[in-house]
Amino acid sequence: MINLGHGANVDDMAAKYNKNPNDILDFSANINPYKIEKLEEYILEGIHKSYNYPDIHYTQLRKNIEEYLGCRSEWIIPGNGATEIMYLLMKCIKGPLAVINPTFSEYERSARLNHVEVVPFYLHKHNSFLIDGDEIRSRINEFESLFICNPNNPTGKVQNIKEILDLLQSHSKLLIVDETFIEFVEDEGTFSLLQYIEDYPNLIIIKAATKFFGLPGIRLGYGITSHQELLKQMFIYKEPWTINSFAENLSNYIFKEQEYIQMTKEFFKTERKRVLNELAAIEHFKTYATDTNFVLIELRSITADQLKKRLFEKYNVLIRDASNFKGLDEHFIRIAIKTPMQNDLLISKLNDECLFEI
Repeated sequence: MINLGHGANVDDMAAKYNKNPNDILDFSANINPYKIEKLEEYILEGIHKSYNYPDIHYTQLRKNIEEYLGCRSEWIIPGNGATEIMYLLMKCIKGPLAVINPTFSEYERSARLNHVEVVPFYLHKHNSFLIDGDEIRSRINEFESLFICNPNNPTGKVQNIKEILDLLQSHSKLLIVDETFIEFVEDEGTFSLLQYIEDYPNLIIIKAATKFFGLPGIRLGYGITSHQELLKQMFIYKEPWTINSFAENLSNYIFKEQEYIQMTKEFFKTERKRVLNELAAIEHFKTYATDTNFVLIELRSITADQLKKRLFEKYNVLIRDASNFKGLDEHFIRIAIKTPMQNDLLISKLNDECLFEI
């Protein structure tokens, strides 16, 4: 099998070390640990709808997303996860495409598989992995489209990128923004570019139910843009019925779970600060500030691979070796923020000095 370099490789690790996958505490995948109260009921309801084809036009699904986001349904294209939207988009855009690393590897992979030239940009740790708007401005003639993850994975930081949006519009270039983690951000409305969709046809935003709603297996994502010609091209390439009845049915409920949504936002606002403070006290780490539900950490002595193996073998805890993100080296790891009890367990294990012996 080809290793695509993503996290959440629980089954592979369990098989390799002869462990029961059910015994593993997975901090490698950045998923909301809390579930919607009636989730199983909604999924069972989807079984009855699975005897028929889903609506090929996704009419109700798009309406549900419209109500959740506050934008028009004709600007929305649903997908089998955010990843399908990325791959559809790469069939339609004009290259070269600039990608700001370190970031999610599927941006570049989807581009190259569709013969779109990729122009790499890099964030730097000496600048806390913040986007350099001046560099984008100085290199504006090197690309026709720019892909930004905001907040970025794996660095966790969110930025106000409105000036970059204006810059690209003034040069008739496309800005693609992955806002998959934006709902975790404390002041989401300040940073999301959703408010500019109508007035900026050079903008397309990608979102998903995967992370915030804790539903990676359901595979529900969506793109939003007022660029009607681009949407039309994406729908031309889109395969029929890629969104199953379970995802379609869940959209009737999950976006209306206001109590769950608010609880999640408040939880991460508080728990994120607590976890960061606890991690900062561990002398073997340099912990980078985050605005979302995961933390990037630089190890001062041993490698990410060493710590990952030691934690897994000794404590059945799985973390993300982040060394395969472009722009990061062998000393970077990423950990998810989970429930307080799970976070405390991880922190207690990370205080084991034996893990860091050279």
